[in-house]
Amino acid sequence: MSESGAFGQGLAVNNSVSLGVFLAVAANARVPFTVVELAGRGVTASAAATRWVLEVGKPSLDGFTLADKLIEFGEWEEQLVGWWQAFGQDEVGMTDFEVQLAQIVQAMEDWPRVPEGPVEDFSSRLRRVLGPGADR
Repeated sequence: MSESGAFGQGLAVNNSVSLGVFLAVAANARVPFTVVELAGRGVTASAAATRWVLEVGKPSLDGFTLADKLIEFGEWEEQLVGWWQAFGQDEVGMTDFEVQLAQIVQAMEDWPRVPEGPVEDFSSRLRRVLGPGADR
């Protein structure tokens, strides 16, 4: 599928493991609203992490340091997938799943991303790389 094929709006597909899991959690009829709220926070944290990598991490960190940071984030994604699968197979209860989800989401929220205050605007450079309409 082309980038412009998704809803006809030039929407690029985000291949994020955590985003997929958070959306699945939020859409599951078995989870209470507190878990849906955590999943929503997780979606935001995942998007902020992607933005941090593109706008701060890549331009300012050497490859090894950035790789270490991405590995750290990937470990939380692996935990998220594991807990979601265990919940889906009834190997863990709702309370344990919610506690673990809250810890993972908090870790993702605390993960380095765009700092507070003025930040150089990289959006024009990103549009050149991703193409017109990439910020929609």
